[in-house]
Amino acid sequence: MTTASLCFIVLSNTSIAGTLRVGVPTPGQIPFFWQDEAGEYQGIYPDTLRLIAKDLDLTLSFEPLSQARLRRHFEIGEIDIEMGVSANVDDRLELKKVSLFTRPFSVVNEVIIYRPELSFPVFILKDLAGQRVATVRGNTVPDNLIREDFTNEWQIAQRVHRGWNNIGLMKEAVALYYQREENLDYETSLPYASNPVSFRINTRIKEKLSDMNSSIDQLDEQGVLEQLVCKYLCGPTINTQ
Repeated sequence: MTTASLCFIVLSNTSIAGTLRVGVPTPGQIPFFWQDEAGEYQGIYPDTLRLIAKDLDLTLSFEPLSQARLRRHFEIGEIDIEMGVSANVDDRLELKKVSLFTRPFSVVNEVIIYRPELSFPVFILKDLAGQRVATVRGNTVPDNLIREDFTNEWQIAQRVHRGWNNIGLMKEAVALYYQREENLDYETSLPYASNPVSFRINTRIKEKLSDMNSSIDQLDEQGVLEQLVCKYLCGPTINTQ
């Protein structure tokens, strides 16, 4: 093998080793993350991660996987970063062993959406005792509710908008995004639960944790993280490229 060939292999391996692999669960969830028509990932989570990567001169590769495959690939070191994860989640032991978490970069609020004509104030779950509520299949909800399960939050938003369900449970950012982009007619309660979210990083890149936290701190202090969320929920405000 020639010296030139050896140099090419070394450079190629260095380039590959310098790319952080980001696992993205399928399907996407607007406005947090989704794949556009060009195959590029958009949303609050990938945009935030791109800002951090730009600050730290990191290269990212977004890789779509089912949630189960994403976690398995993370465990064996084939995925370096998972976006928008709660550090309090109850993971299996194999996943915990290889997981570190950045400081939270955002908060996911859970809210109640309801028909505008409802006369009672809907702000906390105990107000809904005994009522039929549209929920996403698999999500945990209080036992005192009569749940009606659907595949995703888009179905819930449409059903409440059309009056097929009076009440639904979903994430605040999703509710506001559909309300603005699709002109849907429903009211949104104050949050009944809030979950800080972080980036899960593999222990194989643990040396990057401190720098990522410092970058998140800086973006937060500058107000960029708040502006980025508003880009999807209030209208365009900043260029995140």
